Order: sequence, then structure tokens, then C-alpha cells
Amino acid sequence: MKIFNIKVLILIIFFSGILQMDILNISWDSLKIISTIHVFSSIFLCIFYIIPFVNRHAYKYIVIKKINSIIGWILGFILLVIILSGVYLFFIGNTGGNIFGIVSFNIHLYGSFVLLLFLFYHTKKPKINKSVSTFILAFTFLSSIPLYSSETKIENKLLNLKTQEDVTYHNEDWTNSTKCKSCHSEIFNQWANSNHKNLVESNPYYMVMESIAGEVEGNEFKKWCMGCHNPSGLTTGLTQTGHSMNDNFLSNTLFEKNAKTLVDTFNKHGNSRLEEGVSCLTCHRITDASSQGNASYTVNLTNRKKYPFEDEESTLGKYLGHKFINAKPNIHKESYMKPLYKESKYCASCHDETSPTTNKQIVSTFKEWEASPYNNKEDKTKNKSCIDCHMTYLKDDKFSPLSGVSTDGGALKKDVKVHYFAGSNHFLAGLKDKDHEDQILQLLRTSAKLDVNIKDGQIHVGVENVGAGHHLPTGVADFRELWLDITIYDTNDKIVFSSGKLDDNGDLTADARPFMKVFGDKDGNPVGLLFWKYEKLLSDTRIPAKTRRVESYDLEKNLNYPLKASVKLNFRIYPQWVTSIVQKAFPELPNPPVVELEKVEQIFKK
Repeated sequence: MKIFNIKVLILIIFFSGILQMDILNISWDSLKIISTIHVFSSIFLCIFYIIPFVNRHAYKYIVIKKINSIIGWILGFILLVIILSGVYLFFIGNTGGNIFGIVSFNIHLYGSFVLLLFLFYHTKKPKINKSVSTFILAFTFLSSIPLYSSETKIENKLLNLKTQEDVTYHNEDWTNSTKCKSCHSEIFNQWANSNHKNLVESNPYYMVMESIAGEVEGNEFKKWCMGCHNPSGLTTGLTQTGHSMNDNFLSNTLFEKNAKTLVDTFNKHGNSRLEEGVSCLTCHRITDASSQGNASYTVNLTNRKKYPFEDEESTLGKYLGHKFINAKPNIHKESYMKPLYKESKYCASCHDETSPTTNKQIVSTFKEWEASPYNNKEDKTKNKSCIDCHMTYLKDDKFSPLSGVSTDGGALKKDVKVHYFAGSNHFLAGLKDKDHEDQILQLLRTSAKLDVNIKDGQIHVGVENVGAGHHLPTGVADFRELWLDITIYDTNDKIVFSSGKLDDNGDLTADARPFMKVFGDKDGNPVGLLFWKYEKLLSDTRIPAKTRRVESYDLEKNLNYPLKASVKLNFRIYPQWVTSIVQKAFPELPNPPVVELEKVEQIFKK
């Protein structure tokens, strides 16, 4: 074989390796082709060129001619090191947590530059020749591979999710949230125990519902759920969550605190494993959103400005990457913070929900807020967006700005947006962090006020929605239990009236007055767990923002006054009948507690 043939092949291998560098931002579909060319070209080179060439030259120049070329020896050594590092990377890989993998990667990458320089010097052919021409053709071919593939698209019949790049994302595109922890530790710790993070496998209710949806409607239907609950899995081509069924995915326990599994996995495997739920990147790489719901956002993971060394996994690389970002952080901020994030429609992209089978509005949290007094465009002092309530620190059941820093070592801010994402699900958050649960409970207690009166043989209980910017309760409202628990005692402390108690199974008794909406199918039967089959609204007793609902109950005649009324507004995140179904799949799941949001005790004289 002629020497320039070896050089041509080495050039092809060199530039196919260069094209795999993160800085070029080439799509995964293109990289699969390029990496295949790189690996097989390397194998071909070693078997058919390097081994015969070395054998021939060793005998010819060392034994026969007794010629020792220093450059040749250096070239051979560099080539050997590159081959060995390539073998290591191919068979063992660079997990990001293995020092040998990191060293091998850097030797393989940067050693190729040195090899190329020595190769041209050694062959003493500085002028453009056939080998360079061949390289240009090879490079042109490799560069002509489409940067973005249109082979796989998100199924828009089920949801409204879009990607700015027409691609199926790869695992590495979904930057692990642990990587953000190095600069945003406090924000990460808040998010780690939030329900946004724990939307998938550490949420047994979701896992059961996704499984049921797949059984009833087929696996493709699960995409509707995954658009908001598991966007990383959806955009990498999955049709179901099932993380524990695939070693590439994380599985977290119900009671795990501070995202321990996620952190440990990142330290071991680097950025190669997907994480569950709404990650840092899910929210902070959304470039557009609408109030349509059903994941009506546009996510762009790769089309952004990157700093030098930003994607490095080595200790030195990380250090240099951080220093480049810190030197000029505006570019980083522009990539991950948009004015859109302060708008309620941003939240609406997932917190409004329409059934893809019946086209009925299942969840209308944004639309409820939009019609409420809190959506006040004329008077900004009276306007409250979603984040004004759900990303604000609470103390003594009152909203209070939380001063601090959003970036470690950054500027002190008077009002740092809290990433607890306090909503209504205190239960699952509380299994991991009681402080987090306390934030949610404080928020819930700001929502309603009670007033009680006994008149004309009836007890009248007024429930006013004073704090929620949407209906009370909102969400999939027949899975939220808000009800009045009433007990009346006569002058002898005898119970003369009772309503809203739990039976022996933990279910509400028939006399209870829950504030909820009940979905029915086309025949008017309650849909139960199959909420996406909703076609007829059977009832809606929820309380809109800034409105009051009065519930009246008949009392027995000739009661012994004075009467003492004890009235509670109770909340339970899931009804017992739902929890009992979920516990069949997750027996370690405890029962959600009944939470007292408001209580009034009052004595009435006749």
C-alpha cells in the first residue's frame, strides 16, 4: 500500500472524529452515521494498513537498513496511544465518572491533532496532493449529511408539543439537572423534592394511570400523558415511561430525598441517562408556549450559544467551562431565561388539559385564572400571575418575598423565585421533605375562609375562595377532595347533627358536601379513573376565585340550645378509592392524610 492511502484513511478518521465534537452541535441522527464511519474506518485501518505497515517498516528500517527515524518512532507511539484509547472508549466507554474514560477521551481527541501534524511532516509532502484532494471529498461528503433529521416527529394528534429542530432528541441532549446543581445548589435542592421533579416513577398515581391509559387506549395514547409528565422520554422516541424496565432510565423511590438517585447516577454515568419528570432543561429551554394546553410548548435543546469547555465532563473542563460562563454570564442567562417564563400562559401549556378522544376540557386552571379578578391588566397592583403564588416563599400562612441568591456566589436578590412549586399535592412532596410539605400546606390555608350561621332550623356554611386564582379545587377536580366536616352539639354535649365524616373504609359518607366536578361518559355514567372519556359534566360545585358558596343543612326541630357548631373545611389530595387502587401496585404507599384548611367553632343561642 502507498503511504498516501494510509494518510487519506487517517484523514477520514480524523475528521469523522472532529465532527463528533459537541461544539459542532450536530444532531444525533447525523452523529450515528459519522460515528459508524469513524469506528469501522478505524478497524479497517488497523487490520489492513497499520499492522502490515508497522511489520514491514520495523523489519526494513530496524533490521535491514538499521535506520531509526525519531519522527517515525514518535509517530508510531502517538498512533499506538490513540488506538489503545479508542479501543478503551469503544469497549468500555467514557461514563463521565471514570478517570480512565476521561483521560482516554482527551488522548484520543487531542492526540489526533498531534498525529496529523507529525504525519504530514514525516511524509514530507507539504503541497496539495491526491491525499488532500481525497480528504476534501470525504469531508464534503460527511459535512453534507443533514444536520437535522425529519424522520421522527412528535404525534400532534394527541398533544401540542413542538421542537424547533425537527429531530428526535438523544439522551445527552437532555442535560442532567445535577449538572445545574454546581452553580444553582439552592434552586436544585428546592426542585429536587418538588412534584415537578417527581412526576413519573416516584409518583405512583401517575404510573398507575399511565398504565391504565395504555391498556385501555393503546401505548401510543401514553404520549398524551408524557408530553407534560415525561417530555424527555417522549422526545427521545418512547411511547411509555417504564423507566425501571430499561437500564437507561432512572427509578426513584417514594421516600427518597434530594434526588439522591439522580445525583449518584450522574456522578457515575455522566450525562448519558435520562431523568424523570420536569427537569431544569424542560422548563428552561422552552422557547414558546400557548394557552392551548396538552403540552402546548416549543422546546429547543440544542440550538443555543455554547461556551468553550461547556460540555466537558473532566474536572479541568468543568472548571474552565464555569470560568468562561462566569466571565460573561449574559449569554448563559439568555439561553435559559426568557420573558415568557413570567407569563401565566407558560404554565397553561401543561396546566390546561383537553381530552384527545372527546375534545372536552378536563383541566382548565389557566382559563379559570384568565376569567378571575387576578387577571387584571388595567391595575397591575391587583394582577397576580401563576408564579406570584406558586413560586413565592410562605411564612405564617402569608406570602413573603424570599431574599437570597439564585446562583451560588451571585448577587443578592430581594425576591428569589422559589422552586418548590407549591400547589396542592402536599402528600407526595411530604414523603420526601416535610419543609416542602409545610410550604404547600401554608399555601392551601390561604385559599379559603368559612362563616357559619344557624337560622330558621338550618345551619348555613359559607365557603369563600379568598386566595386561589382559580376554582377551588382545580386540576382533575374529581381526584381532589374538598368538603365540609360539620358537627353540632346541644347544651348537653350530645351530637345532634353530623355531616362529612369518613366511613370505615376511609371514604366520604353519602351525606358529605364535596366541592368538586364529576365527569360522566356519553351515557351519563361517572368515568371514574378514565377521566379522558369525559363527555358530560354531571356536577360542578367548585368555588371560583373571589366568590362564596353557601351550603345549607336541615336540623332537627326542638333542639336544646345553645348549640355549638364545629365546622371544618377538609382537604384530601386523593380519594381513598383512588389510593386503594394505586396501593395494589405500590403497597408501600401510605394513605394521604386529611388536612384541615380552616376551622370555625361557634355557639348559637336560640
